Amino acid sequence: MDKKNLTSQMAEYAVSEHFDTYTEKDLQMAKLSVADWVAAAYTGVTDPGVQKVLALAEEEHIAGDAVLIGQGKTSAPVNAALINGMESHAIDFDDIHDYLSLHLCSPVLPAALAAAQMAGSDGRSFLDGTMIGYQIMVALSAGMMPEHYNIARWHATGTIGIFGAAAAAGRILGLTPDQMCQAFGICAGLGSGIQLNFGTMAKPMAAGMAAKNGLLAVILAKRGFTGRADIFDTDYLKNVSGKEVDPEVIRTRLAGPQGVHELRFKRYPCGAPTHSGIINCRRILEEHPHTIEEIEKIVFEPYPRAIRLVGNMDPKTGLQGKFSIGFTAAAQIVFGQVTIETFTDENVMDSRVQYLLPRMELVGNDEFTYSRGGRTTMYFTDGTHDSHTTYLLGHEVDPEDAAGDVWEKYDEIMISRAGADKAGQIRRQLERLEESGNLAELCRLL
Repeated sequence: MDKKNLTSQMAEYAVSEHFDTYTEKDLQMAKLSVADWVAAAYTGVTDPGVQKVLALAEEEHIAGDAVLIGQGKTSAPVNAALINGMESHAIDFDDIHDYLSLHLCSPVLPAALAAAQMAGSDGRSFLDGTMIGYQIMVALSAGMMPEHYNIARWHATGTIGIFGAAAAAGRILGLTPDQMCQAFGICAGLGSGIQLNFGTMAKPMAAGMAAKNGLLAVILAKRGFTGRADIFDTDYLKNVSGKEVDPEVIRTRLAGPQGVHELRFKRYPCGAPTHSGIINCRRILEEHPHTIEEIEKIVFEPYPRAIRLVGNMDPKTGLQGKFSIGFTAAAQIVFGQVTIETFTDENVMDSRVQYLLPRMELVGNDEFTYSRGGRTTMYFTDGTHDSHTTYLLGHEVDPEDAAGDVWEKYDEIMISRAGADKAGQIRRQLERLEESGNLAELCRLL
């Protein structure tokens, strides 16, 4: 096989050990990403979509030793990757990327964890595989975005995430470069995820399927199963991106800064494009208190793509509300906060929310495209108005600052769901993950 082609270079990177090249900050961000992902997964344990898939697996007697996070059960590795991936993306409380429209953790970490259990891996190998999976995703995204997402309208967490999942699992399970090439080819035929499913159970399933199918591709490739072994050197990337993809851009990004530093951790369990509206409404009313009845009109100016993604101004269910600028902002105004418990059908139909929704307008503003932020202007019946602007992304994050947010979010989620004692035990395992000789104790606690 020609070792100079892009597929081979990606495969060589994926199966090589990189752990000793990581800085302390690299590892700190990697561990924070795992902690944030675990907490996000716990929020999806009782999700109706997750429960339906779990019930189906039990009806089909799928069994194994891989942990199902928060379920008190185990399953076959590929099924565990599916369910854990769905859990972590179920309520949209998982990570986002600083400038790419995709989530890194939800496809990569479920595959990495299941692979680590299969191999009896230590924490170093698990973290190495995780970092490799992230890097493969950001490298491919550098070549495929924004057209893959904005024009072709794929759900990139699924369609690109599958390659990150495979790379993580391939490193942990010890694939050869040739086997990894085969796995990438298999992945190309198994990748899935469309934006049209946002607001349905099928959205988190795309993350779960990426984790499952990435792991499946690796297991099969290790057994001699074949796929197109030069997949990234064919017209595949052009076909799914709708443009000519420059392989040099992918190569350069692969060798570039660690993608883990581009992770951003959510504070609201809903679509990221809604966050600026929540923040802006909170700030406006903190500085200029008014009653709901005194609000005459609210004009939101998000980046234009946000209107397509979360512009549903007449949601009927809690799930639809997660992807509604209108509902999430109204919830902040009416209930004073936006939490996991906010997204119920009853809250969507609350009379105060219904009073506000028709008084809202959306106006796309390209000023906020890079930062994925927005401006909100609130007009009051006394003739006054006030505006607030939020820039969400596009700036460097210090791991120490991120740690405070992540562990606060972790405690908020985990103590109520797992109990303070177990949450503390899991946290201690996560904080020294690179020192773990085996992940069995962590998996037992999960």
